Amino acid sequence: MTDSINIDGRRYPAFDAAWGGFAEELFHYTSRYYCATESFVRHLADDEAFSMSGYKAAQLSEAQRDLMAAVLSCTPDRPAGQAVVSVVSAAIRKEDGVEPVWAERFLHRLSQVPKEDMADHQNHVPAVSATEVAPLDPFLSIAERLQMPVAVCDRHVEVSMQHLAQHLSSANIALSTNLHNAIIDLHNAGYVLRNHPHLTHSEAHTIADGDAV
Repeated sequence: MTDSINIDGRRYPAFDAAWGGFAEELFHYTSRYYCATESFVRHLADDEAFSMSGYKAAQLSEAQRDLMAAVLSCTPDRPAGQAVVSVVSAAIRKEDGVEPVWAERFLHRLSQVPKEDMADHQNHVPAVSATEVAPLDPFLSIAERLQMPVAVCDRHVEVSMQHLAQHLSSANIALSTNLHNAIIDLHNAGYVLRNHPHLTHSEAHTIADGDAV
């Protein structure tokens, strides 16, 4: 058995915390700030051609929604990234089906969801409690190196998603990989990335109630 979430009366396995807000973007809604999610998945799947342009989570077929939920309940790794690419690409092409290879690999997760009512998780990515700020350090260190403004406000990490996406797509593989891993670390610690377009270093230090760059 695994923890579950109730979404519109349907039970799904709880999303893995490491996906953070990217799970919301992929499963619930797709905002105009999808660029960071796109770059994260592109790096995860090692697929430079991947694009989320034209994707709307609301347009997923039932089969695609099931597979997406199953994938998002797993730790984000290369196969999970490739499965997300497959689902998103099919939805963009307005196809309803899923690739059998990914269905066979991930759909068993749905059978692990308890059928009887239990304490439900919220119908969005659950926050993970964290007792230390240390998991933020790698992200803040990289942001400082990149001169990318960041403001930590409570459990939110405010940053320009546009700038974050650019750095995730950097030709410097070591840098983009370290940034990718730092994002997973802050997600696992219960922090949520929040888009703040045109954030400056000065504003970051003004609005932050925690660390700032």
